[in-house]
Amino acid sequence: MIPKRLILVTLISFMMVLSLVVPASADQPDKITFTVEIAQTDDTSCDFPFLEEFEGRITITTYFDSGGNPIRVMLHLPFDGTLTNQETGTSVSATQDLVVVEDLEAGTTTFVGVRFRVNFPDLGHVLLDVGKIVFDADGNVIFEAGPHQVINENFEAFCEVLSE
Repeated sequence: MIPKRLILVTLISFMMVLSLVVPASADQPDKITFTVEIAQTDDTSCDFPFLEEFEGRITITTYFDSGGNPIRVMLHLPFDGTLTNQETGTSVSATQDLVVVEDLEAGTTTFVGVRFRVNFPDLGHVLLDVGKIVFDADGNVIFEAGPHQVINENFEAFCEVLSE
């Protein structure tokens, strides 16, 4: 699904930006924003391929300690898009409004908000990944609150409806 790839793209972008960031002052965070468009085929989540088309913006805010060293990076990732079954033409809109916090001192990554939401007319949410989830430095989940169908790879209901 898009969230895994989107987070990978975002984290790579984050690392490139972090290498260029020079704080004006240790007290002031550094913020940049840029837009992103993604079009790709997902052939792993369901038994059939579907097209993911998303657009949004990425805002990266880097916070520094008194010595000017980065200590925390916050990414705001609001995206809207469409998922389309390439065989049947069935499509549905999807959204994300996620905040990702990289705590560089603790080595944790926290996702808060709507990581992924897919609503079908008359059916409601068939894919929902919202709430809070915290990963340790090795990628292990150390805290989870809310439904996380994408993280837990629970795509059955989504695939069934999109297959029609």
